[in-house]
Amino acid sequence: MGDLLAKIVPLAIGAAFSPTVLAVELLILSAPKRALARASAYVLGVVTVLLGLTVVGLRVTDHGTPPGAGPDPVTRAIDGTLGFVLLLLALRTVAHAWATRGEERDSPEDGQQPGRFSSLPASFGFGIVMMLSNFSTILLYLPALRAVNAAQVDVTQQVVAVAILFVITVTPIVAPIVVRVVAPGPAGRWLGSLHTLVTRYQTQLAVGVEVIFGVYLLVKAIRG
Repeated sequence: MGDLLAKIVPLAIGAAFSPTVLAVELLILSAPKRALARASAYVLGVVTVLLGLTVVGLRVTDHGTPPGAGPDPVTRAIDGTLGFVLLLLALRTVAHAWATRGEERDSPEDGQQPGRFSSLPASFGFGIVMMLSNFSTILLYLPALRAVNAAQVDVTQQVVAVAILFVITVTPIVAPIVVRVVAPGPAGRWLGSLHTLVTRYQTQLAVGVEVIFGVYLLVKAIRG
């Protein structure tokens, strides 16, 4: 179990970094009307996609590895492919930032988004869309699920591992809701500052995650 956690926890931490998804949530929480309800609906949409990805990912990556078979070629292929794709995403992110440099623009979610997604169903749907387009999280979540499937542990340990993976991944997106409920007064200042920080360094954070974990998966694939 310890070896399995050592494989999935780093991937879960990488999957948990979703600057754009988090920035949208923080923006919704700063809205003057029904902020908590709308943000909760948005987070529910994000979590719904992650639950679906967990179920589908476990089935898609379920290719058993016989005990003592040595390095799993399927796992290595998945890791290598997704690592390469993450590096391509990093290049795309950099290219997009370079192409739009000097433009007077806010983040995609700034400006009119709170008004556009004022209803709870719209906020829920927007959470789904944002998570489905959150490729870095998906590309790190899938190899973690594969690691669970390939591990020579019993079903109970696999369930625990998946639960840990899921909780780590959703913690950053659920935490602002918890903070807003527990400390509604200071939460406005804290979350506002966090939104400014995340929005300002959104590109750097995204590229950092994509490069670091892209290289991590490629090295992992090579080493077996």
